[in-house]
Amino acid sequence: MSTERQSIKAVYADPQVDGMEDLYQAIASKMSLQQNFEQAYAEVIASGYKAAKTWIRFCVKSSSRFQTQPKKEDFLAVLEQHCRQRME
Repeated sequence: MSTERQSIKAVYADPQVDGMEDLYQAIASKMSLQQNFEQAYAEVIASGYKAAKTWIRFCVKSSSRFQTQPKKEDFLAVLEQHCRQRME
């Protein structure tokens, strides 16, 4: 596992934002309806509901914890892992 991916996982492990479980569950529930992660993520974020606001707060708080901002794809890949864990 890359050092960058490890630092991203560390941020998710200590999110400093309430509501992350709701975010994971909101995306996971859409994925359970046979949507892929990208579709589910887009719908949850576009909704503007609590989960979407949690994601925005998380991204803003997390950005200060990286010396170099991670690639969006890597950051979302870790989010997808967390969501898939809620589907099991």
